[in-house]
Amino acid sequence: MSFSILTNELKKIFPSASFDSNEYFSISTDSRTVRHDQIFLPLVGEKFDGHDYINEVFSKGIQLSFCEVEKIDRVKENNRSKLILVDKTLDAYHKLANFYRNKINPKVIAITGSSGKTTVKDLIACVLSTKYKVHKTQFNFNNEIGVPKTILEMPNDTEVLILELAMRGKGEIKYLSKTSEPDIAIITNIGSAHIGRLGDLDSILKAKCEILEHLKQDGVAILHNTPNLIHQALSVWKGTTITFDLEQAKDIIFKDGKSFFLLNKTHEEFYINALGNIHVLNSLIAIDVALDLNLSHEEIQNGLSKFSVPDGRGNIIKLKNDCYLINESYNANPESLRAAILNLIQCWDKDYKKVLVLGELAELGSEENKQLNELVDWIKEQSLNVVITVGEQGKKLKQINIAVNVKDNVECCGIVKELLKPKTVVLIKGSRVAKLDRVMNDLITTQDK
Repeated sequence: MSFSILTNELKKIFPSASFDSNEYFSISTDSRTVRHDQIFLPLVGEKFDGHDYINEVFSKGIQLSFCEVEKIDRVKENNRSKLILVDKTLDAYHKLANFYRNKINPKVIAITGSSGKTTVKDLIACVLSTKYKVHKTQFNFNNEIGVPKTILEMPNDTEVLILELAMRGKGEIKYLSKTSEPDIAIITNIGSAHIGRLGDLDSILKAKCEILEHLKQDGVAILHNTPNLIHQALSVWKGTTITFDLEQAKDIIFKDGKSFFLLNKTHEEFYINALGNIHVLNSLIAIDVALDLNLSHEEIQNGLSKFSVPDGRGNIIKLKNDCYLINESYNANPESLRAAILNLIQCWDKDYKKVLVLGELAELGSEENKQLNELVDWIKEQSLNVVITVGEQGKKLKQINIAVNVKDNVECCGIVKELLKPKTVVLIKGSRVAKLDRVMNDLITTQDK
């Protein structure tokens, strides 16, 4: 971890800390790797409790450990004088992260939305790195444990911190926003992801707009230009607001694996190394951020040209015989599925055979039948040649006359291999639970032999 704190500073945050010397310490949440010059912070999860290891870490020579008040009886009496007592260790973790965020004081960009968060995060980082020292969320460290971890791992010369904020329910985005105190808050879109947990789109809107509750007063909100989102956002946030949609770009052309467009507000041309309107839209978000942070056209374009689509989120793999796979196996909801299908149709010439492999769409809850019926009606109208659905949920899409339902990924691979004739492009889309990345890997491995 890059984070370190003097014990005198620690006492200001946690008055229960009792320590005589004034030394620097960092934080460890892992009892297996904690060092003697670190403070142990035992986190609590569904299947683990770090408090079970406090006595063990003291035997390794550490001098301080956090401990929840109600769990002090788990700690040997001779170790209790070395405890920093708190109500919840997760809250303590967030307090430390917020302290370090303000100590380093970078420009903080926080991103949420029903889909596209990771791609937008990586794209913004790519662009801003042409001018600033950037630290960003890695992997899927975007929840109540991952966000403070990301902040605390920020190098002390960081100029821009880019955080991805995820949620499972109401109040979680607010909690993460309070810790990160964003200077720029971005909502990529609002869709039906999490509708199974939150119940309806109105609840999802309110939950996502929690990111604005701790946006700095002189900060900027960057929002997808949809009426319901803007209406909800304005009930929370009264400061500077920028909206984005495809109307901000014109003369969009897809060519040689790139998307070219003209930005209306500056009349400047840009391109991104990715195909599709969704990547143009993501570029508009990145450009709005970059302009707010005073990047030049050259710096912005340099960043856009270095971008590559994250694995599983629309990256394209070329196989033999002019066949292509579009890897959307990381996640899926009805809105992102529609966007991926439109990308497939708009960006590939009519002489390409277009195949959709569709795995399970997770977290639809009681809305599942309604959402799937709407998808059936919509997919029927699209210019697809074959639709392959995998698993039980896919049986509900049988009204699509070009659809074939298979029981598992093994059967799916067998059918797709037969379809891989010259000038074929296969879109593979599903939630992570569908494990369609295994289909991708199998198809790639087979082609390489």
